[in-house]
Amino acid sequence: MAPFTNSLDLPDAELPLKELFEIIRPENNLVLADEMMLSDASGTILWVSETYERNFGFFPHSIVGRSAFDLEADGTFSPCITAEVIRRKEKITATQTINHIHKNVTTIGIPLFDDGGALKYAVCCNTVSMEQISSMQSNYRNLRDSIQQYTQEIAELRTRATSTSLVFKSSPMQRLWTLMQNTANTKANILITGETGVGKTAIAKAIHAMSDRASGPFIEVNCAVLHENLMESELFGYEKDSSTGSARKIGKIELANHGTLFLDEIGELPLHIQSKLLQLIQEKTIERLSDGRRVALDFRLIVATNRNLEEEVQRGLFRSDLFYRLNVIRIHIPPLRLRKEDILPLAHQFLARFCREYGKDLNFSAQFLGFLEQYDWPGNVRQLENLIERSVITVQDPIIDVTALPPEYASQAPAVLQAQSGTLAQRMDAYEGEIIRDAYRRWGTTVGVAKELGISQPTAARKVSKYVHS
Repeated sequence: MAPFTNSLDLPDAELPLKELFEIIRPENNLVLADEMMLSDASGTILWVSETYERNFGFFPHSIVGRSAFDLEADGTFSPCITAEVIRRKEKITATQTINHIHKNVTTIGIPLFDDGGALKYAVCCNTVSMEQISSMQSNYRNLRDSIQQYTQEIAELRTRATSTSLVFKSSPMQRLWTLMQNTANTKANILITGETGVGKTAIAKAIHAMSDRASGPFIEVNCAVLHENLMESELFGYEKDSSTGSARKIGKIELANHGTLFLDEIGELPLHIQSKLLQLIQEKTIERLSDGRRVALDFRLIVATNRNLEEEVQRGLFRSDLFYRLNVIRIHIPPLRLRKEDILPLAHQFLARFCREYGKDLNFSAQFLGFLEQYDWPGNVRQLENLIERSVITVQDPIIDVTALPPEYASQAPAVLQAQSGTLAQRMDAYEGEIIRDAYRRWGTTVGVAKELGISQPTAARKVSKYVHS
């Protein structure tokens, strides 16, 4: 151990104390502060670290041998923590000013007692300057703000990248989105239900993208299109196909390892495959065909169906134990006809996408938008998407109007189409009906309709009765 280079000689009885201070030297213990000072019970400075003298502008050995009380009296330190420790005989943490360099430092003073309880020494450590604290606080705030900004940007980019079909405005979809956010990072199985075309696949992809598995694979399997004879090998894979002699095939389930497995149309699975899926959920292992070994997997399971699985269970077509395993988190997507507020945002989003794909610059007419809003959309979002794509492809004018609608839509949109033909009175009546229905959809009351359209409430009530409730 290196000897003290700038301290008074201590008696041999104090060798353990010397060893202590060799141990806590900054070069030997990086946890402690660089600047340290040791004094005896009378306040005489016995030792200071070289960094203390260097960092605070003292000449070498200029402090050793002086009294802490003198250094306090002449204003070298204010207050002098060493002197305070000796006076109070207790640990002190305070800000100490080194006046000749106008520097404030946080100082910890510690009293050391002998076996009889008498004060023997005082140790002072300067931890960090107030300037350093301010700088660290500023850096921390800047770092925190940057992290918040980057986190927000990442979330926005992730949302834009993964929620192409998740444009929504309606309250039901807002509640659904909240549920997705709250469950995305859990391990719970998710059952997505809804009519054909409502966007179950888009919901599943968005959940995956929001989860901590987003960097892993998203493996989608449409159970409805798998041939029953090939379903097991496609899902679970095989070590070797005995009929063809082909080598090992990795199944869809195994490909989803460390990611998300999405089984669409889960209600189409035959019972024997349902049994194997139940075992997979319970054990998180699979056994390839023609291979007795089991492979451990780590994946998140999301399934979807347009069937009523409760009824399927009652009919014996779907295993009840599998249903309860899948139905941990239930996400039901309402049909488009029950969330009409989402129709126009979706339509505009599809229009922008298909215009980019086909190199066109088109817009909707007011009449076309009116038709979109009033139509029931039995095929839901998928049907709306297909209609917009067809319109972008076929329309040559810059405006997509109701005249571009395919024949199968004409009989189901009489009000809008009537406005394109007939007498002036007939056209005006059709437009008026469209306006009243649109206002009533937004407000749900005749008072709201009257306020929006600038008519009396009795007049609004008559028109709502004529055009909405008739």
